[in-house]
Amino acid sequence: MIEGFLKIGMRVNIEVRTENVKHFFSSKVEDIRSNYIILSMPMKAGKIFFLGIDEKIYIYFSKRDSFYCLEVKVEDKQYNPIPTITVIPLKEPYKKQKRSYFRLQITLIIYIKTFDCDNWFEGYICDISAGGARFFLSKDIKKGSFINIKIPAILGESVLNAVVVRTDKNLLRPANVHDIAVEFLEVNEQVRDKIIKFVLAEQRKLRKKGIE
Repeated sequence: MIEGFLKIGMRVNIEVRTENVKHFFSSKVEDIRSNYIILSMPMKAGKIFFLGIDEKIYIYFSKRDSFYCLEVKVEDKQYNPIPTITVIPLKEPYKKQKRSYFRLQITLIIYIKTFDCDNWFEGYICDISAGGARFFLSKDIKKGSFINIKIPAILGESVLNAVVVRTDKNLLRPANVHDIAVEFLEVNEQVRDKIIKFVLAEQRKLRKKGIE
């Protein structure tokens, strides 16, 4: 089922869905057997992220400049000598649509303008995909708000429309305490391809450094 797709030592991303929230983690293929795969256990803030036995998760990986998804079920967990999970594939790997690419963790400057204001506010992206982004901002923006976005490092002066899908607040940060997630709206293929190429290029850099 996975022959020709995954290799031992390959870097992958894991998606875990909890209560309609998607969590993404970097992982590595530790071993491959005839009917199961062993992966490094997902970690968050230096701590192991809990996964239940029989829980369905998704493995994302790139091959020949395309992204694939492999749906698997958690079969077992081990904590020694290193924390790993054993998963069983549920179906053949399949290509993902471009808009479903996983998020890349990166720091980029972003400029935000709400539809009811003429001023642009500077913030910092913490992760981005072809379908949306999450960023830190000094200004509070309500969930459901429609906003304009500029990401100079990727799109120059092009302006994107987006909708706020989630907001949070982190008072431990000295500035930009608002944590905002948005979904891009009405993105044409040319703009989307620029974002995708940027994500792919950054992922290649991370793989070369061995830190993805």
